[in-house]
Amino acid sequence: MEFAALQLALDNEGFSSAIIDGLPGPRTDHALAAAREAGCNIQDIKANLKTPWTDWNIPSAYTNGIATLPSSWAARAKLPAMGYETVREKITEQFHVSTSFLHILNPAVQNWETLPEGTSLKVPALTPIRLPKAEYLEIILSAKIILARNKEGRPYASFPCSIAAKKEKRPVGWLTTAVIAPNPDYLFDPALFPEIPEAATLTSKLMIPPGPNNPVGVYWLGLGLTAKGKGPGGIGIHGTPHPEDIGKTESHGCFRLANWDIQRLAKLVKINTPVLVKE
Repeated sequence: MEFAALQLALDNEGFSSAIIDGLPGPRTDHALAAAREAGCNIQDIKANLKTPWTDWNIPSAYTNGIATLPSSWAARAKLPAMGYETVREKITEQFHVSTSFLHILNPAVQNWETLPEGTSLKVPALTPIRLPKAEYLEIILSAKIILARNKEGRPYASFPCSIAAKKEKRPVGWLTTAVIAPNPDYLFDPALFPEIPEAATLTSKLMIPPGPNNPVGVYWLGLGLTAKGKGPGGIGIHGTPHPEDIGKTESHGCFRLANWDIQRLAKLVKINTPVLVKE
């Protein structure tokens, strides 16, 4: 519980571990390192969090729109949105918490599949501070982390990410934010997913509707032209419906963050914010 409280305290300050799970690992190690580089006193950060957990009641209409999604990509393309599949999934995303740690906080809950409105739960006390616009972003491939830096070059926020599996799809050098798109659609190209059996049966690309379970999550920051030349087409920073895999699995060619992290990061940039990618 104490380590999860540390993850929460760091998250509130802008140094994300991707997910509050109470488990030590490289994501939290890098968040701590970024906070120290920023000049933060970790003991002060912990002391500022007087009450890590708070009581929260499931509000009315909270379950509206929740439904199981089809496994077929062709069927998904016909949906109005890629929404939440369970109440628990929506809660874990809202409070940046893993499923297992949500269970630890609420041992009395017996059936997570039928949580009625008004159910009282203990959840992380999220109180994120407001962060200024970044002078530039720095993506460190070896650490799988994105840092927001100020005019002095000091980091003031950090977000763990997944990176491309293939080295040739990891651009190194200066890029820039060319597109800022909330709630994006996703163009599913069967040719890029030979590992999916259904892809071999599809004869055209599919447009997958927006939503938290969209493959690129709830935000897309497209990386494009720089002052020194052309940037990588189709590469960006985006969200994911699988935050527990951040930093563990690799992507097809983009920088992938938890949905809540990409939402926070998107507020720190504007069109043409520089992005430095380093090994």
